[in-house]
Amino acid sequence: MGDHAMANNHEHKVDHLDQPFYGPPVLPPVEPPSAAAARRRCVADPYALCCRAIRVLTIVVIAVGVVALVLWLVSLPNALKAYVDSAELTRFELGGSDGAKRGQLLRYNLTVAVSIRNPNRDQAVLYRRLEAVVLYSGERFGYVDFPRTRQGRKSTMVIRPSFVGQGVLAGAAAFGREKEEGFFNINVKLHMRVRLKVMVFVDSVEYRPDVDCYIRVPDPSNATAVAMGFTATRCRVDDFM
Repeated sequence: MGDHAMANNHEHKVDHLDQPFYGPPVLPPVEPPSAAAARRRCVADPYALCCRAIRVLTIVVIAVGVVALVLWLVSLPNALKAYVDSAELTRFELGGSDGAKRGQLLRYNLTVAVSIRNPNRDQAVLYRRLEAVVLYSGERFGYVDFPRTRQGRKSTMVIRPSFVGQGVLAGAAAFGREKEEGFFNINVKLHMRVRLKVMVFVDSVEYRPDVDCYIRVPDPSNATAVAMGFTATRCRVDDFM
């Protein structure tokens, strides 16, 4: 009886296997492409190469920017220093009218020597614009433009603007008093547009520091004042802000 039961079970299993299967087909497992095949496909695809190059370039640019920012924060620049070392008037006369009766004519010949000191040891100064302006009694009567130039680290640069000509001076009230004293109070200004060279290929943003120099220049017609001479004067310079 046991042999008969085992035979029935075997027949039942065979009948079950012989029944049709109506489920979805069973697909063999798909193996992922190898790394070598992926690399070959990227090399053969120009678009993939372009994307990779842009990605690498972006990473490099960001890295350089971060390094430049860190270096900039670590070594913040000091303001320039400026001095008027000498000033000479060979002519400073007031008289006559300009014809339109706007004021009196001021005839002048003034030469000054201004030394500009860059105290920074890590940044050179690139002068994109450098203009010297001279004023008397708050009125501008002359200016000189200088070409673009570069000033090295921890160095001193000397400029010598010469102001020659004539101009209309509307307010001449102080002229007579200062002529009697033997010294004229003159204001020399420097207007700048500069960038700081932080790294070989990295420049700072543009700064516009102004320089104000208030000087007392001897009247060339006053022998006593000329004998006393000119006193070197320190100028006020704006910070790099």
